[in-house]
This record gives sequence, structure tokens and C-alpha cells, in this order.
Amino acid sequence: MVKKIEILGMNLNSYTVQEAMLQLEEYWNKTIMSTIENISMETLVKAHGDDLVKSCIENLDLAVICDKEILKAAGAASRQQMQEAAENGFFKEFMRRTIESGRVVYLLGETCEQVELLQNFLKEAYPVLIITGTYALSECTGDYDAVINEINIASPDVILSVIPTPAQEYFLKDHKEKLSAKIWYGMGEYHSDKKGVAEMADFARKLLQKGIMHGMLLRYHKNEGDDNDE
Repeated sequence: MVKKIEILGMNLNSYTVQEAMLQLEEYWNKTIMSTIENISMETLVKAHGDDLVKSCIENLDLAVICDKEILKAAGAASRQQMQEAAENGFFKEFMRRTIESGRVVYLLGETCEQVELLQNFLKEAYPVLIITGTYALSECTGDYDAVINEINIASPDVILSVIPTPAQEYFLKDHKEKLSAKIWYGMGEYHSDKKGVAEMADFARKLLQKGIMHGMLLRYHKNEGDDNDE
């Protein structure tokens, strides 16, 4: 069942976790890398006015709305979706299935600090997760071919990225076809460190007050017959 929410003129997925997991099972069997990204208010704010980023986000295989304020503003999300967004439900189930199936992951960030924070977070939250390598883009002195080679040599099933928007979208545009992993998962810059979230939320509220966010969050589409709790 295809469920969509229109944001900034982009049609993005609006699945429950269970529905999203059905998509995930297909990605493991594809011959090209599938792209998943957490979509937050931060993502929307940074994508505003950037056509390249908008295009990249709309062309994701799976856009995970992880901010209940987006669903609330859209006005038609179920209680289940709101709760799953608030509790980061997709990421938790994704990690559970990744670990249970013995998949290996590679960690990618813009800075060494980001990568270290991600690695520490994962080691504490998911101690049996297999991490096959890490890389910070800031450590690459030339073009990104060295990064691509390092990742492909490590042969990960999943690339967990904390490269912030819009740098992540620019990287994917230029290098997606070169990566041999099964899944790219853009977790967002603030996966375990909430620094900056309050400031971004405040900025989003100001956009809303000016009427800009009203145009961003337009309407929620669902197939006829789908349940939709108030």
C-alpha cells in the first residue's frame, strides 16, 4: 500500500514501521544499493530552496519521517505513526533485523568526531553489531575515490551515514552508483547527540509563523480503505 505525504512539493513515503520493513526485505535482494534517510524538521529546513537536495530526497528508496511534528502538521497521521516517529521505531527495528541476519555495517561521517560519536553510540546500544570499518570525509585529502575504495574493500551490507544534509545528498548524487553496499542509511546528524535540535526546531517554528512551512506540509495521501486513526 503506497502512502504518501507531500512536503516541499516532494512525494515522500509515510509508512508504519511494519510496512517499511516489507520494503527493507526487498532491498537486501537488489543488485544496486538502496537509499534510506531519516527525514526530520532539520532536513526540511536545510532542503528549503535547494533543488538538488529536494530531488535527492524525493528519489530515496525509503524516506523515514522521524519527526512527529511533520506528521502532526500534515494532519492525517495515525497514532501508531506518531508514536513510531517519536520513539525512532524504524531505526530500532532496522538495527534488530540487521543484527539478527548477520549483516555488517560501515560507518561514514563528515568529521572524525561524528564517526566516533556514532561508533560509541552503536557499541553501547548494539554491542553485538558487526562494524567492518569507519571513515570521516574530512580525512580525505583528494577526491572521494579513496573513500569509495575503502568502503568497497570492506564489503559492508549497510553504510550508516551521519553526514549532514546537504553534504550527504551531494555525496550520494556523485557516488551512489560506485558503492557496492546493499543499503545506505542516512541516520541524520543528531542521532545520539541532541545538540542543535532545539535551535533547528525553533527555526522551523519561525518558518511556520511566516507561512513558509504551511506550504511545505501540504497533504497526506492514502489508499482508499486504509485505516487512519485520529
